[in-house]
Amino acid sequence: MIRWRRGAPSRIAELVTNETPLVTTAEDVSELVRFLLGANLLRPQGERGLTRLTSQVQSAKHSWLHHLLHAYLFFRIPLLNPEFFLRRTLPWMQWAFSQKFIFSTAIAGMFGLSFIIRQWDVAMATFRETDSITEVALLSLAMFLTKAIHELGHAYTATRYGCRVPTIGVAFLMLMPVLYTDTSEVWKLASRRRRLIIAAGGILAELMLTAWASLLWGLLPLGGLKDALFFIATVSWVSTIVMNASPFLRFDGYYLFSDWLGIENLHDRAGRLGRWKLRELLLGLHAPIPEPALNNRKQFLIAFAWLTWVYRLFLYFGIAIAVYHLFFKLLGMILMGVEIGWFLIRPVWSEIGIWLRPETHLQWNASVLRSSVVLAGLIALLLVPWKSSLKAPAIWQREERVTLYAPVPARIDSLEITAGSTVEKGQLLLRLSAPDLMNKLKVARIKMETSLWKRELQGSHHTLLRQSPMNDRQLDIDQAQYDELQRQRRQLTVVAPMAGWVAFLGKEIKPGVWVTATEPLLDLAHPSKWQGIAYVREIDLNQITLETHGTFLPEGMDWDPVPCQITSIAAVAATTLDEPLLSTQYGGSLPTHHDEKGRWLPTTAIYRVTVQPTGPFNPSDHVLRGSVVLESRSSKSVLAQLYRAGAELVIRETGF
Repeated sequence: MIRWRRGAPSRIAELVTNETPLVTTAEDVSELVRFLLGANLLRPQGERGLTRLTSQVQSAKHSWLHHLLHAYLFFRIPLLNPEFFLRRTLPWMQWAFSQKFIFSTAIAGMFGLSFIIRQWDVAMATFRETDSITEVALLSLAMFLTKAIHELGHAYTATRYGCRVPTIGVAFLMLMPVLYTDTSEVWKLASRRRRLIIAAGGILAELMLTAWASLLWGLLPLGGLKDALFFIATVSWVSTIVMNASPFLRFDGYYLFSDWLGIENLHDRAGRLGRWKLRELLLGLHAPIPEPALNNRKQFLIAFAWLTWVYRLFLYFGIAIAVYHLFFKLLGMILMGVEIGWFLIRPVWSEIGIWLRPETHLQWNASVLRSSVVLAGLIALLLVPWKSSLKAPAIWQREERVTLYAPVPARIDSLEITAGSTVEKGQLLLRLSAPDLMNKLKVARIKMETSLWKRELQGSHHTLLRQSPMNDRQLDIDQAQYDELQRQRRQLTVVAPMAGWVAFLGKEIKPGVWVTATEPLLDLAHPSKWQGIAYVREIDLNQITLETHGTFLPEGMDWDPVPCQITSIAAVAATTLDEPLLSTQYGGSLPTHHDEKGRWLPTTAIYRVTVQPTGPFNPSDHVLRGSVVLESRSSKSVLAQLYRAGAELVIRETGF
């Protein structure tokens, strides 16, 4: 600064070059002045300095909506100053840093992992059944405990190396509470190894907790404590892998990665390189590299920046969907729009704004021409109407199919057919016997004969005559019960209700075996008539008619496609899914849930569509699952279809 008042920037640059080993230009001096002004490191003087400070204050002011948006996206509340507590209790926690404990934790982790692998079915059953209030409470408690230990891991490690921890609090990221620990004094440590250990302290604490929780989970019997340990282990693993250890978010993994590379502000500096390379590829802007000091690692950092963008794209979109489901519909849609607008649309819009600035000096060149052609092609794909097809999940089965059951719990006396047998209508299939039914039939016959005797003698006795109305009603009841039992007795001789073939015969169906009234005995199917059952979304319903042709594509490679045509379209949406094989619970693609009656209920509006084969195909003995590709009757652009889908979503979800 001794030459600061020696004249213009060119004079100062000349003096520095002549009097020091540095070679400086007037532009370097001007750049230094701009930096000092921007950082407010110069003392303001005169009216000009006051005007500059006033403009900075005015530009820093934002509307209440801007402040509300930032408060929604992120704010934090300090809860306590743990400094005294940490220093007093640190001697009691030294065992957690000992080599013996670390070694024993590694052994416990290996045994715990082996227990999980050996009891994988129990672990998955615990995970799938997390729906009761108690299990949700256990999961929430496990999450809080895990995160508390994570933050204490940072705090104790920083205290152990002499850093002050002034605050432990809770931060709200899009209204989701997250514990945090202020370890900002870590930068004072000269040892890079210690900085890395402090940054990894939370992750290591969670992994230690996971190791011991997994070990105890494998040793304990089934019960609430075992479930609680499972939740602790699960939360630790998932949060560590997905969030804390990821270098693409500003959590522990990012600071570890940044310190390991020796690059401060890794995201910002890599992002500048990524945008610089993107502008060079898309616009041919051969600007100087923004980080000359990182020239040797620029390819790695550019790839890291682009991977970060892709990771955040999926993450923010997932967060937007989660926010939509957390609140009531209208507020959920508003917050979802805020998420998408702030995290996805705003960065892209800002970057395009930089491209269009005059100082960017954008000119026509080969890169701009190539990018324009690609952009025009994408716009054409969105705007030009295309003849498209419609794909719907479907199953292919016999058109006429009957499942036969025993009328009452009974024993199989004889079996006259085998699986795959061809039968005629009325042909004997199997004989059943039901001793309990025969006893009930005898009792019902005696009761009916007694009531009939009372009616015949009611004219010869005044008591029976007085009870005649009641006797007549009782006779009708006894007669109906007897007829019903007789019908069930006749059904013990099972005959074919139609001509066909035996499509299904249980392996347990054989002479001497007892069956229940709800257990299917066998399935009869028509020998030649086939049909497909497909489910079409409400948004696609206007694209098909009864004359629409298509192709059924079975799953796997064992069956050929089947040409088909629509024969019926349901007038109303399906309230139940009669083909559970298409449900996601059985590997299908239709999302459903169970009701209290055990029915499969679709979670979206779908319509049942029946198709018939129009060409030859190789018949199957089984029900085939697959999809039907139908020809769309209308040609609409992708943009029009997206607009229609979005409009229908808004109308449906807001209840307009």
